[in-house]
Amino acid sequence: MLTNYVYKLRPNQTESSKMSAWIDMLRSQYNWNLNDRITQYNQQFIQGDYCCIKTKAEASPLTCFVSKSGATGNPWKDSKFDKEGKARNPRRSAADIQITALPELKIARPWYAQIDATVLQQNVKRLDTAYKNFFDGRGFPKFKNRSNFTSFTVRIQVKNSSFRAKKYGSVVK
Repeated sequence: MLTNYVYKLRPNQTESSKMSAWIDMLRSQYNWNLNDRITQYNQQFIQGDYCCIKTKAEASPLTCFVSKSGATGNPWKDSKFDKEGKARNPRRSAADIQITALPELKIARPWYAQIDATVLQQNVKRLDTAYKNFFDGRGFPKFKNRSNFTSFTVRIQVKNSSFRAKKYGSVVK
C-alpha cells in the first residue's frame, strides 16, 4: 500500500534562503525549457519534415536535427524490440529529452548541482503537465515570474515502515 505524506516545512533562515535560491533556479529552468519547446516547435513548423528548405532534404537523425517533439536534444533513443521483433517507439518525448539533458545542465552550470536531481525532474514534469493540460483544452503554458512560481516538489522515500511523523513535523532524511 502506497501512502503519500504532505509536510509543512518550517525552515530556519539558512534553509529558507537556500530554498528561495532553488526556486529562482527552478523558475529559470522551467522558462528555459518552455522557450526551448516553443522554439523547436516553430522551427519544425517552418521547416516541416525537411532539414533544409532549399534542397528539401528529409530530416533524419543522421542528417539533421529537427525535433518533432519540440525539445532540443537527441530525439532518438536506442530502440528496444518487442516480442515480435519490431522496434518500439524509437522517438523520445520532449520531457524525456529534457530530463536526459539534466546531467549536462549540471556540468554546464555548476550551481544547479546543489539541487537534487528528482527536484529538477519534477520541474520538467510540471511543464509536461502544463502541455498536457493545453492539449486537453486549457490555456497554453506561460512563462513564470516570481509571483506565480513559488513551490517545488521533493520526493522522499521512506524505507522504514515504522516511520511516524507529526502532521507538521520536519522532514526526516
